[in-house]
Amino acid sequence: MDFNTKIIEDGLKKAWGAYIENIVALIIGLLIAWIGSILIVTTAPLMYGLYYMCVKASRGEKVEIKDVFYGFSSVSMFIRSWIYFLVLFVIVFAIIIIVSIVSYISAILGMLVYFILLIIFAFAVYYSMAIYVMSPKENVIYALKEGFEISKSNLLVTIVVMILAGIISMFVITAPLAFIFDVYVLKELKPTIKDES
Repeated sequence: MDFNTKIIEDGLKKAWGAYIENIVALIIGLLIAWIGSILIVTTAPLMYGLYYMCVKASRGEKVEIKDVFYGFSSVSMFIRSWIYFLVLFVIVFAIIIIVSIVSYISAILGMLVYFILLIIFAFAVYYSMAIYVMSPKENVIYALKEGFEISKSNLLVTIVVMILAGIISMFVITAPLAFIFDVYVLKELKPTIKDES
């Protein structure tokens, strides 16, 4: 396991440049996704569209506010966005069931197990949303498996990226910067990754 700080530094520099270049569209897109998520049915397509905006920015393309609605561009895209979120929901629900069983035995142990399982889950699916958006011909299982393999192969880099992205996202309006950073790092960690979005 080799830790390459250049990937982190370059990813942050490139992400910052792409974020600043598209800051207005990204912030308005973030606000639309945030407000639109009040209606639960629009959450998945809007988050998909927000991530699509960030993938576009990482390619150096001009991001437009209308890109946040990419998840609504066709019925298949709407379904695709929901498949991703439903799969994640099922996994998180399964974790909750497991923890409920364990927490019945011991509340403290249950919370510890829950916390550990959620961290492992977050780590395992960290790059999957970007992969899913960048690979529209692939299914959600491909994105999850590919994201897990990249995370597993680059454990230390992924942990640092997750921490930095978490810190960046704390300011809410900089969440797209964190997403763009994730995409840049993903492309560095796996240069052969398809970007067909």
